[in-house]
Amino acid sequence: MAGVAYKHCISRSSDIDSRKISSSSSSPNIFAKHSVHFSNNKYKELSSLSMNGCQVDDPRAPIGTIETKTFPMAPTPDLAADRLNSAIYDLKSNPSQLESGIIRLEVPIQQHIEALDWLRSQNNPLLPHTYFSGRESNVISSYDHQENLVSVAGFGSAVSFRHLNAFSLNDWHSIKRFVSKTSPLIRAYGGMRFDARANISPEWKDFGSFYFMVPQVEFDEFEGCSMLAATVAWDNRLSTTYEQAVAALEATMLQLSPVINLNNNATPAVLLDQTHVPNQISWDSAVNQALSMIRSKDSALNKVVLARSSRVLANIEIDPLIWLESLQAEGKNSYQFCLQPPEAPAFIGNTPERLFSRDGLLVSSDALAATRARGATEALDLQMGQDLLSSPKDHHEFAVVRESIRRKLEAICSSTVVKPNKALRKLPRVQHLYAKLTGTLHREDDEFKILSSLHPTPAVCGQPMEEARVFITETESFDRGMYAGPVGWFGGAESEFAVGIRSALVGKDIGAILYAGTGIVEGSKSAMEWKELELKTSQFTKLMKREEPVMAASSGDH
Repeated sequence: MAGVAYKHCISRSSDIDSRKISSSSSSPNIFAKHSVHFSNNKYKELSSLSMNGCQVDDPRAPIGTIETKTFPMAPTPDLAADRLNSAIYDLKSNPSQLESGIIRLEVPIQQHIEALDWLRSQNNPLLPHTYFSGRESNVISSYDHQENLVSVAGFGSAVSFRHLNAFSLNDWHSIKRFVSKTSPLIRAYGGMRFDARANISPEWKDFGSFYFMVPQVEFDEFEGCSMLAATVAWDNRLSTTYEQAVAALEATMLQLSPVINLNNNATPAVLLDQTHVPNQISWDSAVNQALSMIRSKDSALNKVVLARSSRVLANIEIDPLIWLESLQAEGKNSYQFCLQPPEAPAFIGNTPERLFSRDGLLVSSDALAATRARGATEALDLQMGQDLLSSPKDHHEFAVVRESIRRKLEAICSSTVVKPNKALRKLPRVQHLYAKLTGTLHREDDEFKILSSLHPTPAVCGQPMEEARVFITETESFDRGMYAGPVGWFGGAESEFAVGIRSALVGKDIGAILYAGTGIVEGSKSAMEWKELELKTSQFTKLMKREEPVMAASSGDH
């Protein structure tokens, strides 16, 4: 996961400024001594209080303060929570006189605990949940590293950013107001729709056109330890006072579970029904229509990525976090994510594709295209990989993606390097053609240009982009929502976004909707592309029934 590592994980507690904590961690329940208890109605009112940072009049105006306060290391999560509660009481007793600000309180924990286990233990549908696990943890950072950050889980929202309109430069500035290089773990996690111009269907309405949030309570998993953190954000211009923000944080802290649930013996869901949109007959028609346009002299289209949504119903309510935990077994070289607004479905995924990462001025992106299944034996796997590397059709498809990203980086960066030029990226169930591209931005504000320029890539939309987007809009009869859109986080000195493929929307009223797509180019065959869709969604369907092996050897995208 691109981002900071935590230098205090292996430090002694005495090395940290103990004056910042007002009570001993040996107290059995510090918060109980200091706080008021909320009625259910009052708690619901406070829990729904989430300042929307996009509503500020001047998004370039800095906020009053951005701070991180670190307290002595605690041996366990419950003692870490005690220390946080005491620190929150101090915030309440000594209110800030500033009109706006964001303060992060953090307590390192000696134990290494998985962030997803912590998040599974926090079960309150009134509060948003978020989770992000990076693809790799060896990215060089500007900070003093000793332990790499592995994954982050969030509960509640200190400040959110949501709008029905497309993500704009002003929205980017609204988020950047609340992050800073000096507080690198204050981050806004979220995602954006694949196409902000498309109508939002009911299942995606809670996400808006984009949805980001800085968690109120956060659990950070490092390679050698953990951390519990709490964040309070306020801005009088956004009608959220310091006192209101602290009270909302107090209410969320009361909802924390003191026990980390490590039990993953949940009864597997049994698949009762599955409906594809489009069905296979309509899929064949759409592919043939795309091929006709690609072959037409009157059309510039040379590639389009068509997708399918598959609604699955089960005998029990599907737990999105249990699904996500199961996907971690296939998560090597992939990102895992979960975005769940209050009382809304959860958007989860296990994606191998990086849209971009930024460390200071250094930016990197992935070109990922064309697909083969993994072989049942080492020899067969090698053969299928070599077939992918040598296929002219797949090379063309991959080169379209790689050169498109290269051109976009060269338009913004002072230098661009492609290395490797073409290689295999092998995942547990599939393998792709892959290249890594890096460049140096002229200035950090160019981050918005990178995001708006790179998305959507030819790997999830097509080429030329606008012709492919229009074809998708006119052909697909379902809302992609955030499927194939950017998913990730903004930070003060670093940011990282994946492409939200290999994903699903999971909720009690919808069961689960699985998304997959494949690139259509000259030479594509609709039957083989359908098999590829089955291969890509099998990471989810295998969790619901005994999986039939899929050994398709086809090409395409996501």
